[in-house]
Amino acid sequence: MHLSSTLLTLKVHISIAAFFISSCAAAQAAPDYIEKRVVIDAGDVTLAASYYRPEGANGDLPAIVTAHGSAPSTRDGVAFYTHRALEMGFAVLSFDKRGTGKSTGEYEPFNVADSPRVFNSLAMDVVWSVRWIAKQDGIDENRLGLFGGSQAGWIMPFAASLEPKIKFIIIGEGNPVTAGEEAVHGNYLVDQTGSEGGADFATVAKADAALEAYDGEPGFDPAPALKTLDIPILWIFGMRDSVIPVIPSLARLEKLIQSGKTNNDVHVFAFGDHSFNNVATGGRYDINAVIDPWLKEVGVFD
Repeated sequence: MHLSSTLLTLKVHISIAAFFISSCAAAQAAPDYIEKRVVIDAGDVTLAASYYRPEGANGDLPAIVTAHGSAPSTRDGVAFYTHRALEMGFAVLSFDKRGTGKSTGEYEPFNVADSPRVFNSLAMDVVWSVRWIAKQDGIDENRLGLFGGSQAGWIMPFAASLEPKIKFIIIGEGNPVTAGEEAVHGNYLVDQTGSEGGADFATVAKADAALEAYDGEPGFDPAPALKTLDIPILWIFGMRDSVIPVIPSLARLEKLIQSGKTNNDVHVFAFGDHSFNNVATGGRYDINAVIDPWLKEVGVFD
């Protein structure tokens, strides 16, 4: 569903829908797949990657390139997204983040000042990966998208603004605020609780207020890319995720959609945390129950 006319209506309607419609999934086993280990020339670095196809799949498949969060993660660190994509019938390319695993280059931890430069490099790694998978036999170039979470919510739209081969994006627990705003939000939570995760609503509300009052260095700003994109984008949030600024993110997306960018869709899990866990039940939300019908709605699947 698109964002509704007011943020209050947005929060109530999407949260209730998430509670009743989205079931919690038990621990999900990895799907059966064929893996080919490859190396991708990505300009200033080489990316070690795995190219996966669902076992027994024939014909030209839609394809996903997974993108990383802020951690120094290898392709195994995005296995959750890889497996969910394989379950839906995608071919998937997952790579070791630059400076990790068998990829070359240097891993650079997040900081606001360097975020424009670093995110440009990370976005180009995604672009090179998209160009690689688009050339493979058995790939439908018209159904090629990105899937990832957290920091990937900044990287993937930026990459799509640079590469027209990208036709859709699925963002799990990402955010559309600036790097500086996200940092002040996270720093407030760390100062108050020792961690960004698990903060109570009152503390998160104060962190949200600190974000809204911030007028310092913005660092990377996702707005220019989001304003240029017309491809379908699905944003998935959890209302119990304090790692990212959920309420400010919903407000920014509301303004973006009201400005005419109705290519953005939003789903909120009522009790979801940063890893799609349902904090009320202890289970994990089945995100494919949300993604699969959305892919049909936007024409990726029949």
